[in-house]
Amino acid sequence: MTEIGYSALKEKVASLYQRSNELWNASNFKASEAEFDIHVAPLNLVFAGQYSAGKSSLIKMLTGIEHIKIGAGVTTDVVTQYQYKSINIWDTPGILAGECEQHDAKALEAIAKADLLIYVITNELFDDIVGAAFRDLCFIQGRAKEMMIVINKFESDSADKETKVEGITQVLEPKIPEDFPIVFTDAQSFFDSLDEEDEQERRELLALSNAEGLTKAIDDFVAQRGLYARLTTPLQQLQITLESKIDELTISDPLQKGLVSLLMQNKRVFQANKRDLIKKVGADLDKLNGQIVEQGNQLADALGGEQEEFEKVQDSSTYECERLINSALEDLQVTVSECLSDLEAELVELANTPASLKINEALDTAKNFNPDAENGKVGSFSKDDPVKLNSAISQSMTKSAEKGFSFLAKSAVGDASKTGLKSVSGSTLHSAIKEVGGFFGYKFKAWEAVKIADKIGKGARFLGPAMAIFGVGMQMYDDYQQSEHAKMILKIKRDIRKSFKEYSDDVRKSIDAQLEKLLDTGFDLPITNIDEALQEIRSQAEGKSDSVNALRLQLEGVVMLREEIQSLY
Repeated sequence: MTEIGYSALKEKVASLYQRSNELWNASNFKASEAEFDIHVAPLNLVFAGQYSAGKSSLIKMLTGIEHIKIGAGVTTDVVTQYQYKSINIWDTPGILAGECEQHDAKALEAIAKADLLIYVITNELFDDIVGAAFRDLCFIQGRAKEMMIVINKFESDSADKETKVEGITQVLEPKIPEDFPIVFTDAQSFFDSLDEEDEQERRELLALSNAEGLTKAIDDFVAQRGLYARLTTPLQQLQITLESKIDELTISDPLQKGLVSLLMQNKRVFQANKRDLIKKVGADLDKLNGQIVEQGNQLADALGGEQEEFEKVQDSSTYECERLINSALEDLQVTVSECLSDLEAELVELANTPASLKINEALDTAKNFNPDAENGKVGSFSKDDPVKLNSAISQSMTKSAEKGFSFLAKSAVGDASKTGLKSVSGSTLHSAIKEVGGFFGYKFKAWEAVKIADKIGKGARFLGPAMAIFGVGMQMYDDYQQSEHAKMILKIKRDIRKSFKEYSDDVRKSIDAQLEKLLDTGFDLPITNIDEALQEIRSQAEGKSDSVNALRLQLEGVVMLREEIQSLY
């Protein structure tokens, strides 16, 4: 059974913290309690849904917890909490007509803690009671974004997956199946596989259970919701702690110390502003996504009215989507401009600090220093002449420093002390980020990039199928015809909502691609330059002790794990 990714990665983070703490204690380094007091929130999974749908069986399948009782006639009548590695799991009583038709206070208390709410039904799908309970959680409690639908006991009948998905569409209205992760499982097949001696039969039963599919769906959800950031934040803190201690132990030259400190401060400015920009752009795009989806909802709702009104709403929705994107792009341009202005202002402020001014003065001296002109070698300088001594020693790091500060070309860091923001405004940084920022403005038209007509165009796409609905009228005679008519309406509504969702996703992908270019040029490239400069400067430093080597090896492990987790989202 594949382990849930969040749990495995959280254990790796905890292991790195423990090992770092051991290195600190073994070397008698001074450390505050907070430096190694790691608090990473567990992943909270809540299983809710239909009575006797197999919620407890699914939990046992995921975790292997032996004392979970499963089998015919076994049911959960109280909220039960399980702790499995780095995961908290709640099993709630099932919904059953006449006995438990809504979640009680204890179940709602557990549901309120859920990062992911796994709603379990059987191959018989929703009945009126279970469907009403689902809609309450989804729309009244507002938990739609945290919900996954699991259809268990799928192997008990011959219907295909698409038929089952169509069977739950009405309960999900005005949302559609594509709005939810939907997983088909058969927990009983998993437990049957444990007793199967024939290897081929065992593999077939495991495939039928889809245990790995459920685990992958949970992993995908964690990545999409950005929950892995809970792990990368403490890793970043640990990385800073390790780097600081290594620098303290290996770098003795005052100029080197100051330069490393200044580069690290600049790096943190870029990182903080990058996070801020991603967060703000994400909020703008979430708003746009919701607005486009709502246009699809309005068009789908118009399907039950008059044909003329439907055509009018369809024309209006196409126009309104273009207007919404125009407005969003204007908002994005403002957001990007404000974030880049904040970045520039912080860099200028940092460049004007006394420490920064002294470091840049020393670097200028080192850059222009000529040993031959001083009639001597490094060793001949007096300790009473620290400027000349530092200048001779520091020539080897001036190129590294220039690489680290290359994000402010034309000596913008140094000149900022004389000319302020004007210096930065003339730098390569300013030119590059302003140019890339322009992708969100006049030159970039998202609706042109994704061809709006291909997704939600006028006329033929929806009006053709809808004509059959509008033309039926009083021709509907019996219950069967009315049922088929209702199914047709539901299908067209789903197609409409699905098309608007796809269009919204395509718009977001197009804008995200431009954001990536901005982040790469305006943030990632400078951060990479700083990291390379720091590596070169640190490589020149002394420090080959066992303690330092152990810390460096530990730092390498932290960086690798952080990059591994970041690649998941």
